[in-house]
Amino acid sequence: MDEAPPPYRALLIGNANFPDEPELEPLRGPANDLTELGAALTDLEVGLPWQVTEVRDRTSQEVEEAIYDFFEGATREEQLLLYYSGHGQLDIDNRLFLCTRDTTLTRRGLRAVHHSYLTDRMDRCPARAIIVVLDCCFSGRAADAKGLDMAAPFAGRGRFVMSSCERRGTAKDAMGDGEPSLFTGHLVAALRHGAVGHDGYVTARQVWDYVEDQLRGSGQRPCRKTDGETGDVVLARRPVPVEWTVKGAEQLPGEASLDTCPVFEPARGPSRQPSMECHFTGVMHVLLPGSRGTLSVYRDALIAAESGGEVQGWWFAAQPLGYRRKRARLAGTTTLNGGVRFTLPDGAGTVTWPAEQLSAFDKARATSTWPTTPRPTQTDATHTVLKAHDREYRRLTRTPWMLAGSLVVFAASVVMVVRVMTPHIPDEIPAYPFFLAFLSGFFVSMFTSLVWVRSQLQRFVKLPKLPVHRMLLNTHVEPAYTAVTDLGAPVTVPPKERTYLWSDDYRLALPSGFFSGTPKRPSPLSPGAPLPVEVMGVPHPGEWVLVRTPQGTLWPTGRVKRCYSFEIDRTIRLQATSEEPPSQE
Repeated sequence: MDEAPPPYRALLIGNANFPDEPELEPLRGPANDLTELGAALTDLEVGLPWQVTEVRDRTSQEVEEAIYDFFEGATREEQLLLYYSGHGQLDIDNRLFLCTRDTTLTRRGLRAVHHSYLTDRMDRCPARAIIVVLDCCFSGRAADAKGLDMAAPFAGRGRFVMSSCERRGTAKDAMGDGEPSLFTGHLVAALRHGAVGHDGYVTARQVWDYVEDQLRGSGQRPCRKTDGETGDVVLARRPVPVEWTVKGAEQLPGEASLDTCPVFEPARGPSRQPSMECHFTGVMHVLLPGSRGTLSVYRDALIAAESGGEVQGWWFAAQPLGYRRKRARLAGTTTLNGGVRFTLPDGAGTVTWPAEQLSAFDKARATSTWPTTPRPTQTDATHTVLKAHDREYRRLTRTPWMLAGSLVVFAASVVMVVRVMTPHIPDEIPAYPFFLAFLSGFFVSMFTSLVWVRSQLQRFVKLPKLPVHRMLLNTHVEPAYTAVTDLGAPVTVPPKERTYLWSDDYRLALPSGFFSGTPKRPSPLSPGAPLPVEVMGVPHPGEWVLVRTPQGTLWPTGRVKRCYSFEIDRTIRLQATSEEPPSQE
């Protein structure tokens, strides 16, 4: 199956030098414009998964070929961004053309990119949205449909045009070397931090509003042209407070907010309600009033203890001289009415979750409506609880030590090989040092990849401040089948498991393996109805996400990928009808 095309593609064109035309002065901005804009579009924190192509200082034929390939290969699901930085000129009919490396004013009809060429390519493009950004003189001709310009150069459905100046205005170059032009500098600032977003994203209209405001009073007035709601297409991301995203993602109409705070009964003195912090993974922290300490427990352990038995918790006592805290393991017991109670050390009192509250916890876990604190402060406590209850997280935290041990063994084996081979080659070379070097090198490469995965997922554990989305998750196992080759020999294709995430806005395929899906324990993903889950992160192809299921947290081994709609539709249909896919012959 062919790889799905990227949903976001950008073509950045910059021309700074015009050796064939002395009247076109060299520009300092285009080279920096392309570099900074490309970096802003693909930034890991605020960017989208743009596939960026740069065309620098090329001839008119080369630029037109790049534009042709850019629009010709587009699909209906894609969003395209075309950007140009350089000289813009008008012909005798006041039509805009973009200068290239071989442009001459006497033969500009042959050695330049005319607006009609761009319009013709876009008219044949099926992409759902096209954003055109021009940073050149007279670029307002592309965004102005008034006056005598009846052709409306970039008119069309699904297009948003942003120009750096008016139809007869000039665009300012960079003030110095290594700087972007005036317009593109504000455009990059808008993408990175300036434009105010909504629901975690920044649209083209919001970016233009910021740029227009920044250029007010500079003598350079930008222009825009939009078709309908095209200006609402997304251009960048914004990390938003979790209290906003969780409310929109978790709380459906008619749902009440979940009360996670237990009953605190101090041994002496008046009682005050403690503060609560709920981590995305299900770890709960009870911050007792008066800085007495923190009780940290695991939500799933509390729910399991409702039927009887003990549940473990950890007590972190605040020290009088500093923030270093003494850690102690506590055992909670079930009360007569089915609740769970912890007796705190040093006569601090008791903390109790009633049975009704535990039932609400179980329901929230099953329906993926668990709250998340915007900025949890108990990082060490979260690490301790997860390390005790989540075996795959424990494996994840051990990888640096395993890598260090593998490196030591690998170094020792290399030393043994060198000692065996020097000062001369013996008649009989023992095989064990070579075998040890190969085996330890294999473990070094394996643990290095796990350490890399661990580093990618640390931000989700320490500070869950990314958006949270309600989605559905399911797996589909394509059974093994036998195919006959051209030579007539049968070949057995092994079964293949595919895991999908989807919602009204996203259709994604998860990596082939999860830490929580290893053979050491049953996978939480069971065949049947789609599983309601919560996804922390930005669910775009090429991004890292953390998935919270009713059975626990899924720790991904890679980035999510885009999948075709028919793959999910087929999976849902097969699971609904309990049919098996036909064998392929």
